[in-house]
Amino acid sequence: MTPAVREAWARGRALLDDLRPTGDLVAGLAERLADTEGLPGPEDAFAWLSCVLGLVSANEGNYGVGAVVLRDGEIVAEGRNRLLQPRRDTSAHAESDALDTFEARFPDSDPGSGSGVGVGVGTTLYTSLECCPMCTVRLLNSGIRAVRYLAPDEDGGMLSRMAGLPPYWRRLAAGRTPRQTFEPAACHPVLGEIAADVFATTEAWLNERLVRS
Repeated sequence: MTPAVREAWARGRALLDDLRPTGDLVAGLAERLADTEGLPGPEDAFAWLSCVLGLVSANEGNYGVGAVVLRDGEIVAEGRNRLLQPRRDTSAHAESDALDTFEARFPDSDPGSGSGVGVGVGTTLYTSLECCPMCTVRLLNSGIRAVRYLAPDEDGGMLSRMAGLPPYWRRLAAGRTPRQTFEPAACHPVLGEIAADVFATTEAWLNERLVRS
């Protein structure tokens, strides 16, 4: 087990231990996450941590999405959705929250450095939910070469609709070396199911709240 994997499990466990569920759905999801700690796949720990961060967001009254950035085998940033709590911030999606930390920590670095992309090489962002158009464009601008998502978002996700981006953005992703990739995470299927359920705990009522605002 690598140091980053150990750190991911430990960080997620600490977040779950500190969680005070605001309802039965959150409590049930926390139990499911506790039961899946320690899955052996190479991306499972980082995918799992993104789910835990998403559950923290849902418990706070935000959309249930979390994100983790791994750079050259080290966890260097994490983020979670903070759209409505503690104050309204329309830029505070999980991926953007993680990118804010990453870019502050490495302001002049090349996020595509390394011999390739994937676990332990270069920079990879894991997100519990397929990225929306806003976060997709920011990730394209960031230069991070690998983005891995757990749960698809049929209503709001952009990564499965990359052909619908304006030509400039498609050329930007394709023109980098190594090329930017946006793909489902190679994690245990149960983590994708949990990620979808975490998002679903808040999606309907928050969507309605935003429509009314």
